[in-house]
Amino acid sequence: MSRKGRPSIRSILTKVDLESFVAAYKIPPEFSPSLPGLNDPAVYSPELIVVYTLSFSFCGVCYPLPSFKMDLLKHYGIHFSQLHPLAFMRIVHFELSCVAFVGEPSLSLFHRFYRYQSDGDWITFAKRKDSISLPCYSFMPTST
Repeated sequence: MSRKGRPSIRSILTKVDLESFVAAYKIPPEFSPSLPGLNDPAVYSPELIVVYTLSFSFCGVCYPLPSFKMDLLKHYGIHFSQLHPLAFMRIVHFELSCVAFVGEPSLSLFHRFYRYQSDGDWITFAKRKDSISLPCYSFMPTST
């Protein structure tokens, strides 16, 4: 994925795809899900949320977002649509690891393993150099 890729991303979903996505992930109708125009880039604003459907299938994203994910986004002052899909994979893996080993994930523990990083117009989380752990993910899956 290009570092300057967000503005050039165009939706390939059809209306039927959108309806299936909304039903599968139980997106509430009050969010008024809609598709951008055929040649319009996916842009976000305070009134709109851009959702990359691959984040849901590749990264295990589900609605509603758990409080840890919401706290993380609020802490950094970033929008869901600014996250690179790989960043979301790291967050999900961190959450699952916490549940498996220590219980609930926390921002302070997350900060021990990852640091905020702007990667062009995407936001990601990079492994801390002083961390003794291996990164959760080092590649992006290319197929399902």
